[in-house]
Amino acid sequence: MEGRRITASPRPCSGRRVVAKKRTRPDGFVNSVKKLQRREISSRKDRAFSISTAQERFRNMRLVEQYDTHDPKGHSLVALPFLMKRTKVIEIVAARDIVFALAHSGVCAAFSRETNRRICFLNVSPDEVIRSLFYNKNNDSLITVSVYASDNFSSLKCRSTRIEYILRGQPDAGFALFESESLKWPGFVEFDDVNGKSRDNVIDLQESYKSRPFEDSIDRRWHSSQVL
Repeated sequence: MEGRRITASPRPCSGRRVVAKKRTRPDGFVNSVKKLQRREISSRKDRAFSISTAQERFRNMRLVEQYDTHDPKGHSLVALPFLMKRTKVIEIVAARDIVFALAHSGVCAAFSRETNRRICFLNVSPDEVIRSLFYNKNNDSLITVSVYASDNFSSLKCRSTRIEYILRGQPDAGFALFESESLKWPGFVEFDDVNGKSRDNVIDLQESYKSRPFEDSIDRRWHSSQVL
């Protein structure tokens, strides 16, 4: 399984999408048997079959609980105006009894699955914009990848926080990762969900390139930092 790559670029902006008018299907109202038969005997790709059977796959899904990450009063110490705006959720991570929801604005909130209430915000600094989340199952911690307005959103900062601290409402009890590295653009950090490993590429101003492979220094550095 390929890892997820987060680049050291500023906060992404919402683009404009132009969608063509959907064309009606003459055979849109057919049963599942006909759809299976069409998949077996037709020459069309499997993607068409997946689209046509979407209704069957999601028919039994029901809304169980609803969480809201937007709370201007509960997050009043932020220094950036766009952190106060309501934006879409771009990433959801579940770990033990906690659900983490990351909004497009960069605000990340943790919710309890037992009480269905918000535990805390993961933004520990007023100018912090969280870009991505990674749950490290090896030591039961959450890794946040952030950029900061004080740094002009130019470099990535990684922080690891134990789940037990988040349950107590102490997101600032974590520690920084890769402090000796300068993850500026076009540098990036990449996490492997399956193997629990990390890789970072650093390009400094002298045009020298430094890569940390999975098997070498990253594993030893993570072990010494108590990440794995």
